Amino acid sequence: MDRKVYNGVLIHPDLKGGRCAGALTIDSFSVAFTANEMSFTLSLAEVRISAGGAGNRFVFFTSAQHPEVSIYTDDKSILKDEKIKGNPRFATDVRASKRIFRKLVIGSLSIIGAFVLLVLGLYLAKDSMVRGIANQVPVEWERKAGDQLFTTLTASHELVKNDSLKRVFLKAAQPLLSEVRREGFPVDIYFVKDGTVNAFALPGGKVVIQTGLIESAHSWEEVMGVLSHELAHVTHRHHIRGVINNVGLFAILSATLGDVSALAGTFANMGGELASLANSRSFEREADDAGWNYLVGASIDPRGMIRFFEVLQKKQTDLEKLPLSIISTHPDTKSRIADLKKKEAKLSKRFTPIAGCYDDFKRALCR
Repeated sequence: MDRKVYNGVLIHPDLKGGRCAGALTIDSFSVAFTANEMSFTLSLAEVRISAGGAGNRFVFFTSAQHPEVSIYTDDKSILKDEKIKGNPRFATDVRASKRIFRKLVIGSLSIIGAFVLLVLGLYLAKDSMVRGIANQVPVEWERKAGDQLFTTLTASHELVKNDSLKRVFLKAAQPLLSEVRREGFPVDIYFVKDGTVNAFALPGGKVVIQTGLIESAHSWEEVMGVLSHELAHVTHRHHIRGVINNVGLFAILSATLGDVSALAGTFANMGGELASLANSRSFEREADDAGWNYLVGASIDPRGMIRFFEVLQKKQTDLEKLPLSIISTHPDTKSRIADLKKKEAKLSKRFTPIAGCYDDFKRALCR
């Protein structure tokens, strides 16, 4: 029967460098090593087997007759070789070696497990870490980025410059704006001539409402539902949190320890393009929840938010005729409506409709 050949290493004082690699075989009488540089044989009757080497990762064959010589291999399957397995004098050596190898495996798995738990812990804690970092970031960074984005916007879009109409809107929105300003965030409202159904908040507090949204809404409450959602992006600092989420773990850990300077350049760069305002699904749902609470606190019927989402849902069947950016940048309208209706079921407060004719405002703004 052919003998199995294992990769092996011979340690011998006559070798240049003290060792060489070659082939290791076992027969009924010996452990043999063969290489171009040297061949050597240890009598099986005198051989001792042990785990050893760096990290106890190798199987060593030694003999008291040749204490200066060792043959070893990293192939642990050699312990199952029939010439070893069937020899009772090796039973104790094999058991001891296997115990050491098991400890090595357990130790390696423990290290891997600890690393996995560390990574998992960082992942689970990331949102809390990001929130904490965002609270350290100066609001001025957001305002500067928002100003840059607003400059980009005004270069390609027509602003509606009508102070009397803006006053009408601000009067209707005053309770909501007061609710938000209590959290220390200034708010500026702008209208843009654009048939797309959309509104978005810029970092720092500027909110842009497109005429397509005003045209599609049927009441002040619907528009305030959208506005409250966008204001929640500002107060919950979703822009800076989005930037932090996208930087490397090292920068997040550095910022967690108080060094937010690593984020300055990244946040400054996002101020040049409106596309950078896209929010994650979790941010959108958080903005829905916070916006709902702002409306209730302002005594504005929050069901307007639901009604506007229902308007969007109906219009989704005709996307070719009506561009709906608010849908493409926001997640799953149907499930959001379902979530908000769960909140509606818990409402006990009565709400007075917002004063002023919304249709008159719509006609004047969108003509």
